[in-house]
Amino acid sequence: MKVEICVGTLEAARIVSKLPIDRIETCIALEQGGLTPSKAMVSWIQNTFDLEQHALIRVRAGGFVYNYDEIVVMRDQILELKDAGIKGLIVGALTKDFKLNLEALETWKRTAPNVDFTFHRAFDSIDDWKTAMDQLIKMGFKRILTSGSDQSVAHGIKRLKELVTYANGRIEIMAGGGVKEELIPELKATGIHAIHFSGTSKVTVESETAFQETLLLPDENKLTTILVAIQG
Repeated sequence: MKVEICVGTLEAARIVSKLPIDRIETCIALEQGGLTPSKAMVSWIQNTFDLEQHALIRVRAGGFVYNYDEIVVMRDQILELKDAGIKGLIVGALTKDFKLNLEALETWKRTAPNVDFTFHRAFDSIDDWKTAMDQLIKMGFKRILTSGSDQSVAHGIKRLKELVTYANGRIEIMAGGGVKEELIPELKATGIHAIHFSGTSKVTVESETAFQETLLLPDENKLTTILVAIQG
C-alpha cells in the first residue's frame, strides 16, 4: 500500500523528505482545504529533494463548481506546473447538480497528457459514484482520493470497501480525510491502494500581532505515529 503525504509548506517538504513515503501532494493553504502551489515552490521541491511530487490544482476555496474563467486559469496553472518535472496533478470539478464536469476535466487532461491525474475528494459529493468512477476510468485518470463518500474515512469505511470492489483494479482508490493511527487497521482491511494524510496540527503564529494566524503545520510526531501504524 502506497503512502502519500500532503505537503503545504517548504518546511513540510523538508520534514517528509526524510520519511519512508512514496509520494507527496504539494499545495498551499491547507487551512482552506489546499490551493494550487506556485511554480517556484514546486520547482524548489523538485530540485531539492528526491520526492515523487504531485501538485494540487485548485484556484480557490469554497467548493468545486467552477465558472469558465476559473477553468481557464486552472488550465494555465497546469501548463505552468507540468514542465517542472512533477509526476502528477490532482484535480476535481463538478456541475451544479454534483456530477463530474466532464468538459473541464477533459480540458485539463489534454493540457498535460503525460502526467498522472488524481481526482480529489470532490468525488465524495457525488451521489452516482459508480457512473463517476466509470467516467474517470474512461478519461484515463490514475486514482481517486476519497473519504468514502463521507466527511472522514472514519465514517466512510464501508463505502471504501465498495469502491475498491467496484474499481476491480481499473483505477486506484486512495483513502484520505481524517486519517488517524487507530484507523489504519480498518483502512488496510478495505483493500485500498494508498493512504493520504497531512500529519499536521493547528499552530498559532505571529501571536498578538496584526498578522496572527492559525495554520496547519507539520507535526513530526503525528507523521511518525501514522507511518509506524501503516508499516506495522
